[in-house]
Amino acid sequence: MSMADRLGRFALLVLSGLSTLALIGALATLSRGPVTPPGSVASRPVPPDGIPPVDPRQDSFAGVEPTPMGKVSPDVAQAIAQRESAAADSRIADSLETLAYAVLALAGFAAAGLLVLLRITTLMARIAERER
Repeated sequence: MSMADRLGRFALLVLSGLSTLALIGALATLSRGPVTPPGSVASRPVPPDGIPPVDPRQDSFAGVEPTPMGKVSPDVAQAIAQRESAAADSRIADSLETLAYAVLALAGFAAAGLLVLLRITTLMARIAERER
């Protein structure tokens, strides 16, 4: 076995391993868990002593004038818009990270495939030279 064959096998092993890790990374970022939609309220666990926690929103509106139904104060509307924008940015960042890992995996597998084709071509050239 020549040095080029050993180097080719080592490169194939490294490329295959890195591509597999990139594919696992893509799957891991894709399945990070359920993302709560904007505006939904996540349930909070009950403490072990059995007394439910006090809702912090009860006292936070003590000095705020109530608005008529259907109307939202500008501060609340801005806060809602910022929260939805941050959630959308987070989803886009997660999707781009998943896409980057997937493209890296595909590029690695394509490079490993090229190494295999190069090795097959080399072996076929050796067989053709023997028959002459």
